[in-house]
Amino acid sequence: MHRTEPINGVDLFVRRFGDPARPMLVIVHGGPGWDHSYLLPASELQDIRHVVFFDLRGCGRSTRDAELQPDLVADDVAALIGPGRRADVLGHSYGGGVAMRVAAQHPDRLRRLVLSSTTAYPEMAVPGNWDVGTGLAEGDGAFARAKAEADIPTTIWRQDRADEWRAVLRGVRFSSAWDRPYAEGKVKPARPPDPVRVLTGRPVLVVHGEHDRTFPVAAAERLARAVVGSELAVIPDAGHMPQFDNPVEWLAAIRGFLTRR
Repeated sequence: MHRTEPINGVDLFVRRFGDPARPMLVIVHGGPGWDHSYLLPASELQDIRHVVFFDLRGCGRSTRDAELQPDLVADDVAALIGPGRRADVLGHSYGGGVAMRVAAQHPDRLRRLVLSSTTAYPEMAVPGNWDVGTGLAEGDGAFARAKAEADIPTTIWRQDRADEWRAVLRGVRFSSAWDRPYAEGKVKPARPPDPVRVLTGRPVLVVHGEHDRTFPVAAAERLARAVVGSELAVIPDAGHMPQFDNPVEWLAAIRGFLTRR
């Protein structure tokens, strides 16, 4: 089921899989100039969760003309969950930082938290080409799409499947709404100021590709050590997109965490 839903004064494009009576799992995509579609392998979890994907404000088929900040996206996640309800949240890459903000801003809405291919330590990120200014006038989503194509050698580990990944990228509705605020330095960091404090004391799974060249696996190991009681799953034969490189082990790690008592 997919539809546009009014949330916090914007219209979010939302896709739902599985029985709504099951516990909810909200998926927060990265980018932020991407949409949710590259994470659709997580829909396989619909046998244990009501899986909810959405396009972030400014992304995909959601409202483009809106105030764009990660704390507002975290508020959107909480609104999707609904008042008086709790849900599991999975955040990938940039979405992992947003998921940490959900924990900071709306701790009562969270049940379990999955942080996939993300980092709490900005100094451990591998520097990339973020000069979005050159792409601002090239059409909606042009910069994000061009960067995604150029980053294939470092984004996925399975280079023998590069054409399959290109097919995934062709299905992504890239957008430019976040480009100018980023270029002008107006966007806050995705993660909250003190992620370790925010995450400590709640069920957290840190899941990371062994060969991630965007956020090295050492960042995931450091976070798992710092957050007492958290779990770490390092996915072999996978880079920054473990849901593509090794979906079987990525899903198994998440499934095990979500169903563990």
